[in-house]
Amino acid sequence: GGTGPKSLAIGAAAYLCKLAVLAILLAVFETAVAKMRVFRVPDFLGAALMLALLGTLLLFVSRSL
Repeated sequence: GGTGPKSLAIGAAAYLCKLAVLAILLAVFETAVAKMRVFRVPDFLGAALMLALLGTLLLFVSRSL
């Protein structure tokens, strides 16, 4: 573990390799999530509708009190 230019170059190369691996993993993960999200849009819309109706109902109930 020196502080010379050789160890600095090795450290920079290791850092860039780690960065590249993490970038590839992030791209694969985002692609998988995006594909899954496309097929789950109806579920998300149904959940959003139910939450909106619940919010509207709670608004009317709280105003009438």
